[in-house]
Amino acid sequence: MTVFTPARLGSGALTVGIGLCGLVSIGAPGAAHAQDPVAQHRELGDGVDRPIHDLSGSGDASSIELNPALINAVRGLDITLLGYQTLYEFSRGAGFGAFAALNLGFGFALGVGVQALEPGFKASLYDADVGHNRPTTKLSFALALGQGEWGSVGLGVHGVRRQGDPLRPAQVDIGTALRITNYASFGAVARLAPGGLRDTSFRPTLDLAGELALRPLGNHWLELAGGVTARIDQSLERGFGGFTLNHDLLPHGRIAVRYHGLELAGEAQMIQADVLDEDTLDIVRQTTAMRGGVSLAMAWDYASIGVGTHAGLGGGIDGISYKARFTTARQGRVYWQRLVDAEQIELASIGDQRSLIAWLRQVERAEAAGERAVLVVKADGFGLGWGAAQELRDALRRVRDAGGHVYAYVESPGLADYWIASVAETIYTHPAGQFDTVGLGSRRLYFRDALAKIGVSVEAVHVDEYKSAHENFTRSDRSEPDAEQRTALLQDTWEVVVHDIAQARGLSKAQVRELVRDSPLGPEQAVERGLADAVIHRDELSKRLSDDLQAEVSLRRFAPTEPDSQTWGEAPYLAVVLVEGTIVDGKSRNIPLLNIVMTGGDQIAETLQQLRADSACKGIVLRVDSGGGSAFASEVIWREVQRTHEAWKQDPRSSPGIVVSMADVAASGGYYIAAGTDKIFAQPLTITGSIGVVFMHFDVSGLLKMLGVGIDRLELGGAGVDMNSIWQPWSGPQRAKIDAAIDRVYQLFLQRVSDARGMTKDQVHAIARGHVWSGKRGKDIGLVDEHGGLREALAEVRSRSGVASYSQLQVRVLPKRLTLIQMVLRGAGSLIAEPVERSVSIKRAEAEGKLPLVLDQALARLPMSILFLPQDQASVIMAGEIEIR
Repeated sequence: MTVFTPARLGSGALTVGIGLCGLVSIGAPGAAHAQDPVAQHRELGDGVDRPIHDLSGSGDASSIELNPALINAVRGLDITLLGYQTLYEFSRGAGFGAFAALNLGFGFALGVGVQALEPGFKASLYDADVGHNRPTTKLSFALALGQGEWGSVGLGVHGVRRQGDPLRPAQVDIGTALRITNYASFGAVARLAPGGLRDTSFRPTLDLAGELALRPLGNHWLELAGGVTARIDQSLERGFGGFTLNHDLLPHGRIAVRYHGLELAGEAQMIQADVLDEDTLDIVRQTTAMRGGVSLAMAWDYASIGVGTHAGLGGGIDGISYKARFTTARQGRVYWQRLVDAEQIELASIGDQRSLIAWLRQVERAEAAGERAVLVVKADGFGLGWGAAQELRDALRRVRDAGGHVYAYVESPGLADYWIASVAETIYTHPAGQFDTVGLGSRRLYFRDALAKIGVSVEAVHVDEYKSAHENFTRSDRSEPDAEQRTALLQDTWEVVVHDIAQARGLSKAQVRELVRDSPLGPEQAVERGLADAVIHRDELSKRLSDDLQAEVSLRRFAPTEPDSQTWGEAPYLAVVLVEGTIVDGKSRNIPLLNIVMTGGDQIAETLQQLRADSACKGIVLRVDSGGGSAFASEVIWREVQRTHEAWKQDPRSSPGIVVSMADVAASGGYYIAAGTDKIFAQPLTITGSIGVVFMHFDVSGLLKMLGVGIDRLELGGAGVDMNSIWQPWSGPQRAKIDAAIDRVYQLFLQRVSDARGMTKDQVHAIARGHVWSGKRGKDIGLVDEHGGLREALAEVRSRSGVASYSQLQVRVLPKRLTLIQMVLRGAGSLIAEPVERSVSIKRAEAEGKLPLVLDQALARLPMSILFLPQDQASVIMAGEIEIR
């Protein structure tokens, strides 16, 4: 019979298990006689054997058996199945186990397990310890308290029943896990297996085990761990006093390497062993032996399978383990050939910045998948502006550049819809569809004469000639400066769209212009003239894609999902702080039924303060999609943006950097807040600039006169009394005060931009004066640093964070959107306006509901800021009707 000294046992472990993973065997082996075989020693409470023993790392439902505290790290429901088959004739630990753990939230987790064990030798061999190693059933229950990302304690209770025996007294485990940042974790467990002292085959044991795990990269990609178990057998004579260092102190070390859904792990472990007489197979004495284990696991989102092996005890493979795991939390995904699932993107479902960002992140993951990615764009009904369309189109183009497939299906596309679809390699259209690619236009409605008929006039003070937000109510037609800037925006958009369509479809620019002039076009005409490739019904799309890809294709809608957790503690993240719609004083306000969003200056300021104080936040992107609003609220946000930027400059390691990503519109107040940092990204078709101030005053005194309503006023003080009242026009002195206030705000605006952009105030004034610019021209004149979208902005703050390139960072969109229940709890009134804090708000509230229907309809054409901005403050808001369709 082959002889194994402890030295050779360690060598075998290193060769098969540890050598594959780069571990160094540890331990102090004892001595064995040259002719005696060695058998694995086992205690009655031991469960199904496994190649990797994780006491402090990630944990799963089977952690009930190792350290019950780890089940608190499970997210949702976790079901784990374990199997072990022995190959070496003197190995023990064969059997099957099923475990389930449920994290109920609130720091509370439960676990159960059942195991069927076959610990005896093969049937043909004499087993001197057969009484102790009969077929056994083990039942387990565990409870864990705490937060899995920080630390927890757990209690495990196990009942053991050997074949032919009643259920034995319970084994009790008490475990703890402590996360020491994302780089280290400590786990410890005490196991007490009491027994009937009159039954010598049931040896009571006390196990004390501890392990320290290190993650050098700060995530789960690489994990190194080492620990020790002290196993103390109790005897009638000495109780637990029979502990010896050379037999009962059992060190181990392990390593795990993970990438996406793959995990390769190895372990070196010192175990107790029984030296057997070569002839009789009786147990001669106990010793220790080193063995190695290695395992490979693969995950597909919510399921994983693994296989592992032990070696070192018998000179070859000691046993093989099998594992399957099913969870409600993603575990990652390996790339594996399978049926092709084509992901649908419906442009009509993208209605705001949050949904746009979610789809951009989905498309970015498709880009990372490369040739495996198949996207189908349903290109009808895109509701956002040209900047968002350009950002989405660029993302789809990158998928194609990475080797992925992008297809488009259109039915009645407008020009923006088709422009996005044109990036696809193939465009299909519906037989009953129509190409409404009729060109671009910008229109405004003017209400001055209509309001005059009911005795309402509007006075405005503005800086300067291009600040046209007031013209809807102060003019009957467009002004030359406003026509100039709107024409320039149309021209910039037109040039980009024509160029991109021509390049994508292999047409000349002249052909594209001619096609637009000839629109609307029917589907057959669109195919003949190169705008589409084929006419098919919706139900034929899957077959067409299958034929093209030579694989079975099914169309699916994938909901955006959170990435699998890769850290023990709070995961490091990048924050995207949204500034949408009109900027107003106080908290943000939403009117969901009308899809109206207003961003509160105080809420954004509070969000930025919280992010600066959060060590897990590694960078901030201020995502601006706003035409401005309250000058006061804009200054409040600007200040917090500047403070965040200055904190990063002073301490880049501890404070998050901040940059600005402009979406469709970042003008007037939207540009004001962007001036708080040093890096601005915008799409060429973003609308920006509008550096100016406007103050509008509605005068309904004529209406009151028509209705026969008189007003009696008593005044004390200066000319500013009732200056903001809608019941009379401005007097000369009052207008002079307004002029001074407007100039003061404008000079402050110029100063903010001057400081941020490295220009003099005169240089800023030359490109300001309320002028609206495209992102393309904005870069040329120094208002924008780089062309790009959210992707480029996130890359910039990541580079500023100093986080290693291999570390994955989550992206959080803030402020968090209120749920329906939260909206109800806040009260219906708070969805429209906060409790009135200013006297002018009270005046405005009194006036609402008393105006004639014609005036209500006219006010409905205003930017929402006019209804919610205080009348006693200047506004930095862009013209509300600059819209290109």
